[in-house]
Amino acid sequence: MLRRALFASLIALLGLLPGQAPAQSNDPSFRIVNNSGNVINEVYASPANQRSWGAERLGDVTIQPGGNYIVRLPIDGNCNYDIRVVFRGGAAEERRNVNTCNLTDFVVGGGGTAAPRAQGPQGNPSFNLVNQSGRVIEEFYASPTSAQGWGSDRLGDDRVSPGQTYPIRLPLGECSYDLRWVFQGGTAQERRNVNTCSMNNYVVR
Repeated sequence: MLRRALFASLIALLGLLPGQAPAQSNDPSFRIVNNSGNVINEVYASPANQRSWGAERLGDVTIQPGGNYIVRLPIDGNCNYDIRVVFRGGAAEERRNVNTCNLTDFVVGGGGTAAPRAQGPQGNPSFNLVNQSGRVIEEFYASPTSAQGWGSDRLGDDRVSPGQTYPIRLPLGECSYDLRWVFQGGTAQERRNVNTCSMNNYVVR
């Protein structure tokens, strides 16, 4: 019995070693930060248990030295991803089995690869719209608090059904946004002066 108790205590102590996070986000999305001196042309992020790299994540976008880009991934319970970055000229870097739920920035170049997920403004106002309201969201507006008017509908021709997540992409810079969403049937709600740089998800209930 004494040996069993000592073993249990040892396991508990190991769980408290530095570097062990007590909790993590369930959102595997992350930001690629280019601290290298080369342009990033392609980024791949595929579940670690998947054999192929899957779709290229940047599309027509490139990440210049000093730039960054948010890679949106599905919130489906999977946190372990293989990541591949391809630079202009064809050179590539890969990292395997990265827990992306536990980081905000995936840093390329400049030493280090991942910065822990942190609280507070990050300078990038993009976020995921998560619909937990039970109603279809037909329109969604996000305009800087300093602007006049709501601007264009961020959903375009899309709709966000109950339980769905939709990426709201906003330009780097200002963090304070006014948000407005319109449900099917015309009912609308608004939130003012939201610091969208400090969040990954905005949940509508």
